[in-house]
Amino acid sequence: MAALGLLAAPPAGASPSYQVPIGARAIGMGGAFTSIADDATALFWNPAGLARIGHQEIAASHANLFQSGVRDNLGSFVVPLSPDQALALDWYHSGYDDGELGFGENRVTLGWSLKVAPGVWAGLGGKLLTRTTDLDGASLGSARGLGADAGVLVVPAERWRVGLVAQDLLNTRVRESEGGEETAYPRNVRAGVSYAWGRWGTVALDVDDRWHLGLEATPHELLAVRLGLEDDRKGPEPPTPAFGLGLHAGLLRVDWARTLPPTLEATDHFAVAFEFNFNPAQVRLEKVQVNDLYTSLYKSYAREPIGSVQVRNLQDRPLTTRLSVFVPELMSAPSEQEIVLRPRVSQEVPLTAVFDERVLAQRGDQPVQVQVSASYQSRRLVRREKAAARTVAYAPGAIDWSAGMAQAAAFVTPRDPAVDELARQASRIAALREDRAFGSRNVAFAAAMTDALAEMGMAYVPDPANPFATTSETPHAVDTIHYPFQTLERLSGDCDDTTVLLASLLGNVGVNTRFVDAPGHIFLLVDTGLHPRNRAALGVDSSMTVVADEQLWLPLETTAVGRGFAEAWRMGAEEVASWSARGQIGYVDVTESQERYEPVLPPGERQVRTLDEARFGERLAAEAATLSKLRDEYFAAHFGGAARDLEASAEALNELARVFLDGGDLEGARGQLEQALRKAPQSVMAHNNLGVVLAALDSLPQAEEHWRTALALGGSDAGVRINLGLSRLVRGDSSAAAGLLARGLADAGGYDAACRLTGLAPSDSLDRASGPGSGDEALRARLRAALRRAGARAAASPGTRAAAGARPGREPAAPQDQPGAGIPGIYRYMFWVER
Repeated sequence: MAALGLLAAPPAGASPSYQVPIGARAIGMGGAFTSIADDATALFWNPAGLARIGHQEIAASHANLFQSGVRDNLGSFVVPLSPDQALALDWYHSGYDDGELGFGENRVTLGWSLKVAPGVWAGLGGKLLTRTTDLDGASLGSARGLGADAGVLVVPAERWRVGLVAQDLLNTRVRESEGGEETAYPRNVRAGVSYAWGRWGTVALDVDDRWHLGLEATPHELLAVRLGLEDDRKGPEPPTPAFGLGLHAGLLRVDWARTLPPTLEATDHFAVAFEFNFNPAQVRLEKVQVNDLYTSLYKSYAREPIGSVQVRNLQDRPLTTRLSVFVPELMSAPSEQEIVLRPRVSQEVPLTAVFDERVLAQRGDQPVQVQVSASYQSRRLVRREKAAARTVAYAPGAIDWSAGMAQAAAFVTPRDPAVDELARQASRIAALREDRAFGSRNVAFAAAMTDALAEMGMAYVPDPANPFATTSETPHAVDTIHYPFQTLERLSGDCDDTTVLLASLLGNVGVNTRFVDAPGHIFLLVDTGLHPRNRAALGVDSSMTVVADEQLWLPLETTAVGRGFAEAWRMGAEEVASWSARGQIGYVDVTESQERYEPVLPPGERQVRTLDEARFGERLAAEAATLSKLRDEYFAAHFGGAARDLEASAEALNELARVFLDGGDLEGARGQLEQALRKAPQSVMAHNNLGVVLAALDSLPQAEEHWRTALALGGSDAGVRINLGLSRLVRGDSSAAAGLLARGLADAGGYDAACRLTGLAPSDSLDRASGPGSGDEALRARLRAALRRAGARAAASPGTRAAAGARPGREPAAPQDQPGAGIPGIYRYMFWVER
């Protein structure tokens, strides 16, 4: 009779509805399963979860309650009807029989679930309940009744789930064979919420008239560890702890849980489940290969494959398949792509993934699992095949140099607050200087950034454990680049650290840079903003610069930033000369590389450093004086005297004029060329170039006279005639301009050749000589358009010279009533005769 009393009252640890909880997994989590409900026991915990299971599942469980001889057994089955619907059936039996007293309860439940909206599922369950009692083999009576459950499951945000269930919605009552009726299970309303940390685990809380708290951790894909606790909200009874383990391998899942009620014996619950699909697979994932992941490059993985998978189509027809990639530790949602599989063949498919920005908060390297699934329509259901592979996700800053120098562009962060503050302060002080010792705006900024770092005490300190020279030359060796804000905090770094820092500072003020890729070393090329034909503006030997893509660059040895700009420039030029002589040097454009390796700003506090403006100004002035001295020495070595006071040949005066022109001293340039004409009145070079300077001074009628003289003296028809055509274009004489430009292009050999004569890039995409934000983009586009029209006219009219309305050696004069209005800056794109 003691056993009958045990069964007639709710056992310790049972839910308020008097139903004994089922499922070892849920019990191991203290019954906090309402918002999870993602296995075959969902029909009991929350029928809304059935539609989210997505596969057929058969499960069974067993328990000897409190070691009392009361045995609980469950069998359940779930089958999807469509991607948004599922059916389930379970049978629960609880019984006791000691040979004298026997008691049995059977409950059969049929449930249905439906996805009713994005992130919202609902479910219903109907149950048939029967009870029998006998004594010494004789029946003492039986009872039968019907009941219903209803539930809702909501995913309101990433990682969160909320569930609500009403068990025995209408109070499940049973009618006894003797005619009486009683409530077997009163209505129980339970709410739950859970939060999942990807693969690592889930924490859940349920509330009815008891608190239910559960934790499931998955330290390995095959293993789950569970802890749970439940307690009366009002009663004096101590809480009931629970714990459990789960193993999941392929189709099989095995779970165990133990509950420790305060006044009764412990209960062990055992469960086994099989997950499968009735229909044979049509797709097989044969091999998943994944590369190591570098979190600093995470944005590139949306385009650059992180690995590949071999997918085989087992059908005799093409099959549309949706391939999904998910890394729980690094992604909020899977990345998907749709592919068409060819019949009966295996295809290698690259895997791309969109990672979360939170990957930059990762501390240290960690192993991760890359989960791959292929979904496709199989008869009426969506079928999913799964595979996985493990790899390592390296912490921010890690890089494998064997994959190419371009990756370093991901660390060039011009908009970092620490970089922005220093760059803006240094460039402002440089821009306030009135001397033109640096030769161009870009060079002045390069000097300012280098000297700013020197002023703050930046030091080159190679990594003693993993020096760049070793790691960059060792295949698959993992190195570390410090982000610019980190290098500024430490005021020291390896060659890669100082290179990306200086590139970031220059990028902040619109100066383009390139990495110099030499064996075991990296340093920087800086865009001077000058065309190679304007090299004289720098006043240095050609060995101090690099010409690439019709741009003039200066090399900067970034490990020497502590020594100042002039020394870093000199050392960089020596490095380039040395490696170039051996044919072991390459250049990587930072801006172009960032289209592939987009830079990202890692989280964290920034130490914003500021300059002592007075001391920095003095250092920059000393740097300018050093460069001015070097320029004077260069001109003295080439022409035999000081740059400005020189009694030189017409050729030397021409070169000096170019220096003055590029430095903005237009009257100085005019004086040098007029002096050259006094020395050599028949000089085509002096007449043409004086015309360019007069165009810069907005004296186009006088400029045209010198160009006509140059043509009469037998000068280069193509370049001089293009100058005349550009002048007529500016003065509004479009008809004469078209003819002159067409003839000039015909003599030059076409559009590209004319662009080379004028220093224009042939296309907008290549036009970067003046740097971003220079304000010349519209002018260059207009000039290119005029040259293209002239090229088309020249191609369409074989008699271009006649069409221009001119005889050889003589061009029509401009109408006297058209003033020389000028276009600011156009002289930069006029033909200049070099000596």
